[in-house]
Amino acid sequence: MTVGLLSTIAAVFYGSTVSILALTATFARRGTLRREARSTLAVLVPGRAVEPQPADGAAAGPGS
Repeated sequence: MTVGLLSTIAAVFYGSTVSILALTATFARRGTLRREARSTLAVLVPGRAVEPQPADGAAAGPGS
């Protein structure tokens, strides 16, 4: 196997993993699953910080 083929396989595997996690973080029914997917994405994609969500699900805005 050549280095280019191994790099391509790794890139496809990484891209599919990030895509599945992004879809899970967006469309999962359970909030805990969405949070876990978002925290995993924060590890895999550099420069993306996870904003903490309020535990009770209430919106925390300037008017609260």
